[in-house]
Amino acid sequence: MKIFYYIGLFITLTTLSSCEENDYVQPAELPAPTQEGKQTFGAEINGIKWTPFQRFQSNSNYHVPEAIWGKYTAQTLRIAVNNQETLESLSFMVNSVKGEGTYRFMTYFPKQGSNIQFSPYASVYQKCKSGNCEQYVIHPSFENSITITHFDSLQKIYSGKFTVSFINKNNPNDIVTLRDGRFDIKE
Repeated sequence: MKIFYYIGLFITLTTLSSCEENDYVQPAELPAPTQEGKQTFGAEINGIKWTPFQRFQSNSNYHVPEAIWGKYTAQTLRIAVNNQETLESLSFMVNSVKGEGTYRFMTYFPKQGSNIQFSPYASVYQKCKSGNCEQYVIHPSFENSITITHFDSLQKIYSGKFTVSFINKNNPNDIVTLRDGRFDIKE
Protein backbone atom coordinates (compact mmCIF):
# COMPACT_ATOMS: atom_id res chain seq x y z
CA MET A 1 0.00 0.00 0.00
CA LYS A 2 2.93 2.33 0.70
CA ILE A 3 4.05 1.96 -2.90
CA PHE A 4 0.85 3.70 -4.10
CA TYR A 5 1.46 6.51 -1.62
CA TYR A 6 4.99 7.06 -2.95
CA ILE A 7 3.87 6.85 -6.58
CA GLY A 8 1.14 9.43 -5.91
CA LEU A 9 3.55 11.67 -4.05
CA PHE A 10 6.09 11.42 -6.89
CA ILE A 11 3.47 12.31 -9.54
CA THR A 12 2.19 15.25 -7.49
CA LEU A 13 5.66 16.67 -6.86
CA THR A 14 6.69 16.18 -10.49
CA THR A 15 3.54 17.94 -11.68
CA LEU A 16 3.91 20.86 -9.30
CA SER A 17 7.60 21.34 -9.98
CA SER A 18 7.07 21.24 -13.76
CA CYS A 19 4.54 24.07 -13.77
CA GLU A 20 5.70 27.62 -14.17
CA GLU A 21 3.78 30.32 -12.40
CA ASN A 22 3.00 33.61 -14.10
CA ASP A 23 1.70 36.86 -12.65
CA TYR A 24 -1.67 38.39 -13.36
CA VAL A 25 -1.73 41.89 -14.80
CA GLN A 26 -4.99 43.84 -14.85
CA PRO A 27 -5.61 44.54 -18.56
CA ALA A 28 -5.36 48.19 -19.61
CA GLU A 29 -7.15 47.42 -22.87
CA LEU A 30 -9.36 44.67 -24.20
CA PRO A 31 -7.89 42.45 -26.91
CA ALA A 32 -8.22 43.80 -30.42
CA PRO A 33 -11.21 42.40 -32.33
CA THR A 34 -9.58 39.86 -34.66
CA GLN A 35 -10.90 37.09 -36.88
CA GLU A 36 -7.92 34.74 -37.08
CA GLY A 37 -8.53 32.24 -34.27
CA LYS A 38 -6.10 33.95 -31.88
CA GLN A 39 -7.82 32.55 -28.75
CA THR A 40 -8.72 35.96 -27.39
CA PHE A 41 -11.64 37.03 -25.23
CA GLY A 42 -12.41 40.19 -23.33
CA ALA A 43 -15.24 42.33 -21.97
CA GLU A 44 -15.93 45.13 -19.56
CA ILE A 45 -17.61 43.58 -16.53
CA ASN A 46 -19.47 46.34 -14.70
CA GLY A 47 -17.08 48.83 -16.29
CA ILE A 48 -13.84 46.96 -15.45
CA LYS A 49 -11.77 45.45 -18.25
CA TRP A 50 -11.61 41.67 -17.94
CA THR A 51 -9.72 38.97 -19.80
CA PRO A 52 -9.18 35.30 -19.05
CA PHE A 53 -6.06 34.32 -17.13
CA GLN A 54 -4.39 31.01 -16.44
CA ARG A 55 -2.07 30.79 -13.42
CA PHE A 56 0.04 27.87 -14.64
CA GLN A 57 1.38 27.38 -18.13
CA SER A 58 1.13 24.01 -19.81
CA ASN A 59 4.26 22.01 -20.43
CA SER A 60 5.10 18.55 -21.71
CA ASN A 61 4.53 16.94 -18.29
CA TYR A 62 1.18 18.46 -17.42
CA HIS A 63 -1.62 19.97 -19.49
CA VAL A 64 -3.58 22.72 -17.76
CA PRO A 65 -7.15 23.26 -19.04
CA GLU A 66 -7.40 26.16 -21.45
CA ALA A 67 -8.39 29.59 -20.12
CA ILE A 68 -10.35 30.08 -23.37
CA TRP A 69 -12.27 27.22 -24.91
CA GLY A 70 -14.72 27.11 -27.80
CA LYS A 71 -16.51 24.48 -29.84
CA TYR A 72 -19.17 24.41 -32.55
CA THR A 73 -21.29 21.27 -32.72
CA ALA A 74 -24.77 20.61 -34.12
CA GLN A 75 -25.39 24.33 -34.79
CA THR A 76 -24.50 25.20 -31.17
CA LEU A 77 -21.55 27.45 -30.36
CA ARG A 78 -20.10 26.97 -26.87
CA ILE A 79 -17.57 29.31 -25.29
CA ALA A 80 -16.04 28.92 -21.83
CA VAL A 81 -13.44 31.20 -20.23
CA ASN A 82 -11.99 31.60 -16.77
CA ASN A 83 -9.68 33.83 -14.80
CA GLN A 84 -7.79 32.00 -12.06
CA GLU A 85 -6.71 35.27 -10.43
CA THR A 86 -10.14 36.88 -10.03
CA LEU A 87 -11.85 33.47 -9.61
CA GLU A 88 -14.41 34.26 -12.29
CA SER A 89 -15.68 32.09 -15.12
CA LEU A 90 -18.11 32.49 -17.98
CA SER A 91 -19.86 29.83 -19.97
CA PHE A 92 -21.94 30.70 -23.03
CA MET A 93 -24.11 28.70 -25.42
CA VAL A 94 -25.69 29.95 -28.61
CA ASN A 95 -27.99 27.61 -30.53
CA SER A 96 -29.24 27.59 -34.12
CA VAL A 97 -26.01 29.19 -35.35
CA LYS A 98 -25.77 28.85 -39.12
CA GLY A 99 -23.22 31.56 -39.85
CA GLU A 100 -22.53 35.23 -39.32
CA GLY A 101 -25.38 37.18 -37.78
CA THR A 102 -26.93 38.32 -34.51
CA TYR A 103 -28.19 35.77 -31.98
CA ARG A 104 -29.10 35.50 -28.30
CA PHE A 105 -27.26 33.49 -25.67
CA MET A 106 -29.21 30.45 -24.51
CA THR A 107 -30.68 30.88 -21.06
CA TYR A 108 -31.64 27.26 -20.32
CA PHE A 109 -30.63 23.92 -21.73
CA PRO A 110 -33.40 22.48 -23.89
CA LYS A 111 -35.51 20.11 -21.80
CA GLN A 112 -35.11 16.52 -22.93
CA GLY A 113 -37.23 14.58 -20.52
CA SER A 114 -35.60 14.60 -17.10
CA ASN A 115 -32.07 14.32 -18.54
CA ILE A 116 -30.87 17.81 -17.51
CA GLN A 117 -27.16 18.29 -16.87
CA PHE A 118 -25.75 19.43 -13.52
CA SER A 119 -27.36 22.85 -14.03
CA PRO A 120 -30.39 23.81 -16.10
CA TYR A 121 -28.66 27.08 -17.09
CA ALA A 122 -26.93 27.12 -20.47
CA SER A 123 -25.09 30.42 -20.03
CA VAL A 124 -23.71 31.48 -16.66
CA TYR A 125 -21.26 33.80 -14.93
CA GLN A 126 -19.66 32.58 -11.74
CA LYS A 127 -17.53 34.42 -9.19
CA CYS A 128 -15.90 32.95 -6.11
CA LYS A 129 -14.75 34.90 -3.07
CA SER A 130 -13.53 33.59 0.28
CA GLY A 131 -14.56 30.05 -0.64
CA ASN A 132 -18.11 31.05 -1.59
CA CYS A 133 -19.17 30.89 -5.21
CA GLU A 134 -22.11 32.82 -6.60
CA GLN A 135 -23.78 31.82 -9.83
CA TYR A 136 -25.39 34.39 -12.10
CA VAL A 137 -27.84 33.56 -14.89
CA ILE A 138 -28.87 35.63 -17.88
CA HIS A 139 -31.17 38.45 -16.83
CA PRO A 140 -34.54 37.94 -18.58
CA SER A 141 -35.22 41.68 -19.08
CA PHE A 142 -31.80 43.09 -19.94
CA GLU A 143 -29.75 43.04 -23.14
CA ASN A 144 -28.65 39.63 -24.42
CA SER A 145 -27.01 39.88 -27.83
CA ILE A 146 -24.12 38.17 -29.61
CA THR A 147 -23.08 39.09 -33.15
CA ILE A 148 -20.92 36.53 -34.91
CA THR A 149 -18.71 38.52 -37.28
CA HIS A 150 -16.61 35.62 -38.60
CA PHE A 151 -17.81 32.04 -38.97
CA ASP A 152 -15.49 29.48 -40.59
CA SER A 153 -16.57 25.92 -39.81
CA LEU A 154 -13.80 24.46 -42.03
CA GLN A 155 -10.93 26.13 -40.19
CA LYS A 156 -13.04 26.14 -37.00
CA ILE A 157 -12.59 29.85 -36.29
CA TYR A 158 -15.42 31.85 -34.69
CA SER A 159 -15.25 35.56 -33.85
CA GLY A 160 -17.71 38.15 -32.66
CA LYS A 161 -18.89 40.70 -30.16
CA PHE A 162 -21.51 40.65 -27.43
CA THR A 163 -23.39 42.45 -24.65
CA VAL A 164 -25.21 40.56 -21.92
CA SER A 165 -26.39 41.00 -18.32
CA PHE A 166 -26.53 38.38 -15.60
CA ILE A 167 -28.50 38.32 -12.35
CA ASN A 168 -27.41 36.58 -9.15
CA LYS A 169 -29.64 33.54 -8.57
CA ASN A 170 -29.71 34.24 -4.83
CA ASN A 171 -29.82 38.05 -4.87
CA PRO A 172 -31.93 39.70 -7.62
CA ASN A 173 -30.40 43.11 -6.82
CA ASP A 174 -26.92 41.86 -7.79
CA ILE A 175 -26.58 42.38 -11.56
CA VAL A 176 -23.44 41.93 -13.64
CA THR A 177 -23.27 43.55 -17.08
CA LEU A 178 -20.76 42.63 -19.77
CA ARG A 179 -20.26 45.27 -22.45
CA ASP A 180 -17.89 45.66 -25.37
CA GLY A 181 -17.36 41.89 -25.31
CA ARG A 182 -15.32 40.30 -28.05
CA PHE A 183 -13.92 36.87 -28.84
CA ASP A 184 -11.81 35.16 -31.48
CA ILE A 185 -11.62 31.43 -30.88
CA LYS A 186 -10.36 28.38 -32.71
CA GLU A 187 -11.29 24.82 -31.82
